[in-house]
Amino acid sequence: MDLGLRGKRALIAGSSSGIGAGIARMLGAEQVEVVIHGRSMENAAAVARDIRDAGGKAWVVLGRLDHPDEVDRVARDALAAAGQIDILINCAGAGKSTHGWFETPLERWHAQYQFSTLYAVQLIRALVPAMRTRGWGRVLNVSTAASFKPSAFGPDYPAAKLALHSLAVSLMTELADSGVTVNTLTSGVVLTSNTLEVIESRAAGAGFTETGAALEKRVTRDLWHVPLGRAGRVEELAAAACFLVSAQASCITGAALRVDGGASGFVT
Repeated sequence: MDLGLRGKRALIAGSSSGIGAGIARMLGAEQVEVVIHGRSMENAAAVARDIRDAGGKAWVVLGRLDHPDEVDRVARDALAAAGQIDILINCAGAGKSTHGWFETPLERWHAQYQFSTLYAVQLIRALVPAMRTRGWGRVLNVSTAASFKPSAFGPDYPAAKLALHSLAVSLMTELADSGVTVNTLTSGVVLTSNTLEVIESRAAGAGFTETGAALEKRVTRDLWHVPLGRAGRVEELAAAACFLVSAQASCITGAALRVDGGASGFVT
């Protein structure tokens, strides 16, 4: 399928590793010119190099999204590099807190909302008005299945990510028939090196003895309650993201696509 994206220019916030990097590489393969964003030049440059080595075009911008001033600079640097941004994908954010509900400090809530939600608002405000003027654009926010089944531990992260869903619907209404669509991609457990470490740790704590795919299946099914019985792959999330920002998805806006193996719809 031709996604109709050749020559479009994209900024992917949080694309120096993980899901964001996977989306960047796949968009690059679709002949999208990609602005890679991260905090580490080494990691971001490696993703950009992969895209260029495959015949694509990529730039790198650096900045901390938990610092509002740096978010504004990321937007400016992305425009300076690419000339314009047609596709904005907000993929940053991470849940690192293990505090209980009442032990999570208020400062952590503020920081989490900046890093998972407010940076996206800043980038949207900086880049989307020009999309509307041109009559074509795509905004995609990457959320988490944990937003629909939050735990009492680390409550700030799923709450901040859930705000992206409301943000997408209100922005979709604002943009109406402008030619700019706004959607949300909801990720479940994705098999990365970090996830593998967590699987092994949880398995050891539960006394599981399986290895490889059998261990992945048992942990995801019995401990994380993923009906599909496995973690997602970065490539699966990237494929969904590429479709949602494509010309083929021009009638999809204000939607949330859950790529989580059924986890967010499973009641324990």
